[in-house]
Amino acid sequence: MELRGRTVVLYGDFHSIGKDVALRRLEALGARVADTVTDRTDLIFLAFGERCPIPRTEAMLRTPQFDEEALLGMLGMLERAEDTASDAADTQPPFLSPTALVSAAGSDALRALLDGADWSAFTPNRDLPTLRARLTDLERDEGVTDAHRLATRRLRDSGEATLLHPYGHDVEIVGHALSPDGRYLATGSWVGDDYHAGGVLQIWEVATGRCVNTVPHIDGGVGWPDYGRTIQWSADSTRLAMAYCTNMVGVWSPAEGAMGPIATLYVSDGNSRPSEFALSPDGRSVYSHCGTNGDGGLQGCLVPLDRGELAWLPNHVTTDHPYTMARRLPAAVREKFDRIESRDDPDGFRVGQWIERPVWSPDGTRLFGANAICVDAETRQVLWYAHARIARPSPDGRLVAAVTDRGLFFRDAADGRIRCGPFALGRPCSLRWAGDTNRLAVLTPGSGTAAPAVHIFDDDRHVGSLSIPHPEWQDDDKWNGDCNAWAWAPGGERAACLTSEGSVEVWSFTDPARARRLRAVPAGGADAVHWGTDDTLVLVGSTCVRFVQAETGDALGDFTYLRVPEGPRPVEGDAAEEFTRQIFALDDRTWAMTLEPDTVIAPPGRNDALDSVLTWSVGRRHAWPVRWGELQVLPDALTAADLLDSEDGDILREYREDLAQPANSGEPAPWPPPNTAKLDELYEAAHRALAHLDQYRWGFASGPYLRAAARLRARHGAPEAAMALVEDIPELVDRIAAASDVAVLLARAGLTNAARTAFDCAESLIDEVTGKEVNADTASSFGAACHALGDPGRAEDWFQRARTAITVEPNPWQDHLAVLHAMLECGREDLARDILADRHSHPPAGYTSEPEWLVYLVRGGRIDLAREFQRLPGWEVPYEVLTALAEAGRPDLLEGWGEHNWAVGEELVERARRASMVGTPPVRPLTPTDRDIEELAKGYAEIQHTPHAQRQRPIELLIQRAAECGHLSAVLDLLKLVPLSDDFNDRPSAAFSALWLALTGFNRPPW
Repeated sequence: MELRGRTVVLYGDFHSIGKDVALRRLEALGARVADTVTDRTDLIFLAFGERCPIPRTEAMLRTPQFDEEALLGMLGMLERAEDTASDAADTQPPFLSPTALVSAAGSDALRALLDGADWSAFTPNRDLPTLRARLTDLERDEGVTDAHRLATRRLRDSGEATLLHPYGHDVEIVGHALSPDGRYLATGSWVGDDYHAGGVLQIWEVATGRCVNTVPHIDGGVGWPDYGRTIQWSADSTRLAMAYCTNMVGVWSPAEGAMGPIATLYVSDGNSRPSEFALSPDGRSVYSHCGTNGDGGLQGCLVPLDRGELAWLPNHVTTDHPYTMARRLPAAVREKFDRIESRDDPDGFRVGQWIERPVWSPDGTRLFGANAICVDAETRQVLWYAHARIARPSPDGRLVAAVTDRGLFFRDAADGRIRCGPFALGRPCSLRWAGDTNRLAVLTPGSGTAAPAVHIFDDDRHVGSLSIPHPEWQDDDKWNGDCNAWAWAPGGERAACLTSEGSVEVWSFTDPARARRLRAVPAGGADAVHWGTDDTLVLVGSTCVRFVQAETGDALGDFTYLRVPEGPRPVEGDAAEEFTRQIFALDDRTWAMTLEPDTVIAPPGRNDALDSVLTWSVGRRHAWPVRWGELQVLPDALTAADLLDSEDGDILREYREDLAQPANSGEPAPWPPPNTAKLDELYEAAHRALAHLDQYRWGFASGPYLRAAARLRARHGAPEAAMALVEDIPELVDRIAAASDVAVLLARAGLTNAARTAFDCAESLIDEVTGKEVNADTASSFGAACHALGDPGRAEDWFQRARTAITVEPNPWQDHLAVLHAMLECGREDLARDILADRHSHPPAGYTSEPEWLVYLVRGGRIDLAREFQRLPGWEVPYEVLTALAEAGRPDLLEGWGEHNWAVGEELVERARRASMVGTPPVRPLTPTDRDIEELAKGYAEIQHTPHAQRQRPIELLIQRAAECGHLSAVLDLLKLVPLSDDFNDRPSAAFSALWLALTGFNRPPW
């Protein structure tokens, strides 16, 4: 990106180059360096760890902010562009003469040649393909020889070779892209149940059909389900751009081995989905589909993305900016934009047009959109705009095929003039150009008696048609993801079509007027086909990746994801967390696991199966057959712990005691287990789950949950257990409120001494906080404790403080309900009614109540108060209240309360009638019935066939079902399967949810 004439501001010391050096280099490139940000500032550069001054001005918000790494990259790139001296040619000789490699006769001669080679000069990209091809020929003649084993040892000793399995995706594949040279496939998966584990990128070498690099832990996952083009390659196939973390774009260099992106773009201002983008051919700039220029102009921005991070809010830009698309448009284009705007929005609100599904011209000078728009990349001006439903530029950049309601047109890519058309082909659904020639396939859907068809054009001339039952996917359907039914061979003389019948047909177009079907191969569940290098068909689906030779139909690689063999994995429990990326399903019946540096755990006799999936990955770009090395196959993890002298061996030895447990070779134990657990065990499990949390991060969540659990303990007459929970509440004001709650409940239960102990705790803490820290909730709870312990005068003072402290932010009724709850608990219903009667202090209408508050009133027998809340403006009756009325045996109230926003079923009414005859609410925890146990067993069995990365949510739901029916042993058994991490939403949340459900029937902290 050009810096000449741009105004930039530097913040920080720039330790990597120094601020003075940065200033001189920027000025040498023609930039103006200013001291402060103004309306004329074009760019901001922030040193490592630096932030813009706060508060940020409007000028700062609309100015792109690069980090120090981006500054270094931009300086280097621009300085290289200005340097006219050519780089010296790489004169380093190859590690082995290609002529000598080819002429070595037989394995002995080749082994001697390899033994004497200079392996320190071995460069994988240059030397490996030739060496691999020679050894492949040798294997065909003599089998695997000492020459193969020697070469493998040398590669491994050099650190170039890593043992890799292909099953890195533990959830569905949501995006993929074939590199422009056809040599590599990139596949990406989103997040599983463990969001923090991130997504996974895999790189595949097409010629061998093997995965050569797996990049895990991609923040927020790759792309998004059903969104297309979220993975894009640079023209030289070395850099990869991906949508990730919901709304960010990052650039990776897979061959360099970095786990994170080398460049990051954040310009979406919080989009809830990925924005469309296009990586430039050189891989160093990106067009992003963001909201800017809300005046009917061209939207989006075009930014440099070589290294580092760019954060920007382009929607704040109101004038021309070097990175935003042009505001001033040609009159004819502006008129067309306005016509579309007025049609889409009769009120005339002008937003403007985007470059839909953007792609670059091969030379990187223009951007084309599927809506038939062409934009000059340097000036960011619209060159022409024709408005189409589908449009695609030709590979040589001369033509644009465009589909409108009138049919197919061919336009001149330079000025948009119609070259020919319309061709009435029946509303084309997909356009596919051949890579090295201007040959186009136009896929059309079936209609009436006509079958789906494919029409072939050379340039703008129709040369043939044929009938193929393709899936009829629409290019303009944003929910089709990366589905692709047609793939040309590079020269356009052959093509592959994915059919709706589950096969891939290979066709010859040597004579396009008389196309011939050559063969058909199974699609294997794929929803996309590509034609890769060496005539390899690449088939990709959400759970499969296949590589098939187009000439023979033979599979080079066939991989199905998310298989779950029965039985335990090589390691389970905490050890499985250590090796989660190394465990894989060898087939539908067998688990396996790779271990560094050269070991795999698998059943004996499975070498051929291992060779069909594993590879030695060399330089993260090339596959080397595992059968050419000395792969060590061990039967189990315990044997590996005894034998391996490696880091993986050390980790296994840490878990040796667990590994030594005898495996259950018989039938699995029946589940659920006998329901022998006690409620105390569930309390303890929930309390213990909090021990792993960073309270600085999670105190806001754990405090209220511990307080609610302490109230439950006090209600059930367990004062010591209640106070043990109170003591672990991290925030002081929350601890005071919780101790006060416990004191009130114990006093009401007649446990005076225990109540006094709880009150003394609250009173000793209240002196440690200042008046401002005591909020309405804490003040009212302490006031209630004073009243319950016999000090009504002091209670009045604290109740008054509580009422004074009531606010309506951030939750309009939160403080009101907290104060009302405390007053009701200590018997001061009169004060509660005073607050309820003071309608001027109430929050405005439109707020829907917390269900548990009305449930609390109903269960406490305060039906009249609950009625009054229901009648307040904005209050509705949550469904949980109807359930509470049914449990209370009040069929008379169900219809009247539920008729406004719920259909009250007869089952609920019958439940209320039965409860009215019994006269007492259900005793919780409930006793599970035979049907409950049967349903729990069924749910557990389903989980055993669910991929491990997708089990957490089903396990949490099963925990809730077990808690609802009172099967505490099942709850405790399942809780062990929920991750115990520094995330409240994992095991702590699941454990407390079970506690609430078991004791109250509702999945929320009770009042």
